[in-house]
Amino acid sequence: MGSKTKPRRKPGRAFRKPGKGRAQPPWLRAKQATAKKATVKKATAKDATAKKAAAKIIGENTEENTGENAAQNITAASSPVPLADDTAGAGRKDRGGGSPGEKRRRSFSQANLEARSEGPQGAMLAAALAVPRESGYRLTHAFHPYPGRFHPALPRTVLRGLLQARRERGGANDPAPQVFDPFVGGGTTLVEAMLLGLPATGNDLNPVAVMVARERTRTRDAAEAAAVEAETRRIAEAVEALRREKNPPRANPSRIHRLTPHYQPHLLAELMQWLRLIGMLRPGPTLETLRAVFSSAVVKFSNLTSDSRPEAGPPPRYPKGAVTRFLVGKCRELTRAQTDLGQRLPPKTPRPVLLEEDARLLPSVEADSISLTLTSPPYPGIYDYHHQHQLRMDWLELDGSALLKGEVGSRREAEDAASEAADAQKWGWSAGLRDVLGTLARVTRPGGRLVLAMGDWISNGHAVDARNAIGRTVLPEHWSLDSSASIRRAEHSRLEKKAFGRRGKWEHLLLFTRGGEPPKPPKPPKPPKPPKPPGPPPSTGKRIRGKTR
Repeated sequence: MGSKTKPRRKPGRAFRKPGKGRAQPPWLRAKQATAKKATVKKATAKDATAKKAAAKIIGENTEENTGENAAQNITAASSPVPLADDTAGAGRKDRGGGSPGEKRRRSFSQANLEARSEGPQGAMLAAALAVPRESGYRLTHAFHPYPGRFHPALPRTVLRGLLQARRERGGANDPAPQVFDPFVGGGTTLVEAMLLGLPATGNDLNPVAVMVARERTRTRDAAEAAAVEAETRRIAEAVEALRREKNPPRANPSRIHRLTPHYQPHLLAELMQWLRLIGMLRPGPTLETLRAVFSSAVVKFSNLTSDSRPEAGPPPRYPKGAVTRFLVGKCRELTRAQTDLGQRLPPKTPRPVLLEEDARLLPSVEADSISLTLTSPPYPGIYDYHHQHQLRMDWLELDGSALLKGEVGSRREAEDAASEAADAQKWGWSAGLRDVLGTLARVTRPGGRLVLAMGDWISNGHAVDARNAIGRTVLPEHWSLDSSASIRRAEHSRLEKKAFGRRGKWEHLLLFTRGGEPPKPPKPPKPPKPPKPPGPPPSTGKRIRGKTR
């Protein structure tokens, strides 16, 4: 066997293989840096291209871009119109920013994939549905979480578009239209109506919704806001002093047995102190505001997952004093937003009217008094507002019995129906919505408008077209479809992708017109007929062959 000779080493410096404790060669570091820069540059260019495409097709729906201007950026067509994908910011947590009281949140975080529109107002409705990349919630829109609420751009675009159409028809001198939302939720429609100087009425069977809408539509001057903030700081100092005592007095809610399992002991004690001191205030706007601010902290410091999913999870990790710092900051944010809202309202803007009634009855709303109804009916089987706000109602001792009995399309009702019947559409959602639409026809004046916003949903694993479902529910003798728009959203879960398939998941905006003639005035009673003059006396003779004997 011959001996093997080692290969000759090439001249030059030899670098060791990179590893633990060994430096990488300069040429490798430069190569990695170049590749990283190229990746960032490519991603930035892709994002810029998507933004330009979205701005070109749907326009930036901002304060300056009104509904009629945004409508010009979308061409009404029966075929789908491709829109830019807007999923880059989906799932990103809110980081705030912007002016005081402005939050960067996303209510409709799905992508705008395709759009369709029909009718004379179809382009305007499509512009309202095409929610842009979130530019920030202005004014009081950011206060208090509420599941399933409107994006502010939707009612803003619809109201401005219909007002513009009204001016073009020559109705500029007519009285301002009365805006109504029978499912007001957090009050987004009311705030946007106030900014246009329109009288508005909101209704909801949920007492938490009425409380939140009242604060979002409340206005204050600088002195009133300073007084509320001073009262909040006084309560914060009192809570901090009581926290150092061994046996401080505490509030004793009647439903304390429901609250204890959801909080850590130090957070529960701090919340109870705040509730006790707030309850000692005299009745008035300050008390109402602080109760609403307290409601915004109830779920945040509990072990519930979120407002949309009130399921128990791991206990949150908050230090002592976290509740006080949050409430003081939230109160300051709300009062400043209310001050800003008051400064931006047109002169003599009426304060909205809030009702807490069943939308199927509406006994306090007069007949033929509403010009425009803009609302989103309950999605069948998606939300259960009584269950989602049960913790808040327990803390504030609100009566939710009416909501428990009369909520339309609740998840608990759908689950009960699905357990008894194979088709969940046989339960009471359709009948309840038909009653609501009949009542709206009663309170809407002839020629008035009804705008419904609703998206497709899943029932027993099958996709349901919301447009067709509403079409089967609307009473044709009262409402006629004038215009419509639909926009396709992205399916996020595996269940949605399987159920919707190629047809896709769509969001719809339908504009109806109230038909029928105005009621005619009652006819005056007819005068009594004059008595007939007496005729000749009757003859008593017998008639024989045409003669009288």
